[in-house]
Amino acid sequence: MKSLLTRTVLAATLLTPAFISQAEVDNYRLLLQRTDRVIVHFKEKPTEARALAFIKQGVTHGGYGVAAGKRQEVLEIGATLDLDDVKILAKGLEDDPQVQFAEPDLVMQTMRVPNDPLYNEQWHYFEPTAGINLPAAWEISIGRTENVIGVVDTGITDHKEINDRVLPGYDFVSDPWMANDGDGWDDNPHDPGDSLQPGACGTSFGNPIPANTQKSSWHGTHVAGTIAAKTNDNMGVSGVTWLSRLQPLRALGRCGGYTSDIVSAMRWAAGLKVYGLPVNPNPVNVINLSLGGTALSCPRTYQDAIDEVVAAGVTIVVAAGNEQQNVALSTPANCKNIIVVGAINRTGNRSWYSNFGSGIDIMAPGGETHFPGNGILSLYNSGLKTAKNSSYAELQGTSMATPHITGLIDLSYAVNPSLTPAERKKLLMETARPFASDSNCSAFRCGSGIADGGLFLRAVQNTQ
Repeated sequence: MKSLLTRTVLAATLLTPAFISQAEVDNYRLLLQRTDRVIVHFKEKPTEARALAFIKQGVTHGGYGVAAGKRQEVLEIGATLDLDDVKILAKGLEDDPQVQFAEPDLVMQTMRVPNDPLYNEQWHYFEPTAGINLPAAWEISIGRTENVIGVVDTGITDHKEINDRVLPGYDFVSDPWMANDGDGWDDNPHDPGDSLQPGACGTSFGNPIPANTQKSSWHGTHVAGTIAAKTNDNMGVSGVTWLSRLQPLRALGRCGGYTSDIVSAMRWAAGLKVYGLPVNPNPVNVINLSLGGTALSCPRTYQDAIDEVVAAGVTIVVAAGNEQQNVALSTPANCKNIIVVGAINRTGNRSWYSNFGSGIDIMAPGGETHFPGNGILSLYNSGLKTAKNSSYAELQGTSMATPHITGLIDLSYAVNPSLTPAERKKLLMETARPFASDSNCSAFRCGSGIADGGLFLRAVQNTQ
């Protein structure tokens, strides 16, 4: 049985809330898409044509055009219009032989930066070398309250940074011992802890698995925090999406989780029928799978479920794995119709543990915790075995890289919900930042590049 993807722990502490309405988001987006001015750029030499004289009265700062020694003129339209209408007007002005080109005078806003006190430690969101360019992405979208993100993981613990973002989920861990909650499937996706004693998961060539005592990972809480921790609330950390909702789907427990349980969680999340359960009333748009095991090829159980889920319009984002091997040997990362995410460190190089190979689609920050401050900071719990107090921690792994991409995909659904999962994947890869010339990554080893949220959402916006 394969355990959870590798993770390394450091620590932290804090918490709390605030909520941004969809109306505020829509108003902000509307502001960026309207203007009441056109910038007219003139050719260097004046001509006899004066076709634009009719708007001369609108110019209040002296003579007009090149004849007045100007290279450009700002013309007020007299009304605030949608950018598409202003573009048509600007195009018409280019008929004048004096005009080199004309375009809308766009209204800019300060780059959206949240006020969460630990945001400055989340280098993986904003640093130009390895960050995912979230401030630029947030200018376009901060999510949508109707969006739902499925997190198939160890479940979730109580945390003030995420409690009111969570929709009812389900516990799909069928083995009572693995579940560590006294039963099998139930409607409580709370994470009771997955601490282990040496040998609890069996032996390999006579060696106990694990070799040493392991405290509870709180893996699902950390993953969920990267995706959707409360943002701009003057407390703690930030999440990639500010508005969208989370649905915890517990499928991993002590020693990991079975493929059959994981597949049931995926199908139920997507709104598909699962025997013995009511249909999910809150079907998801995207599923995060920060999990994996070793297999020479994708098991049919996985591929059939993936194909069904994707056909329902749901995008599946999968961790590449932390075995330092070709991703072709890791499943479900070696399946088709998914987005496979490898991990980079703070320098923009492949993290030492990350799987690699042509099966990687995109790289995102997974961090390295050799030095404090270089891991991925997100939500956590202080309990060693059972859940205790809300906290924060730096972890590392492709498990930590994957929710960055899941969050970006969610933002893309808020911008254009009609795109297919394949179309989203294509745009994500096409807009990735190329690796530095001295990087240990290449397209063959690390996919299309480092995810760039700003460029990705701009490309999605242009499909409308």
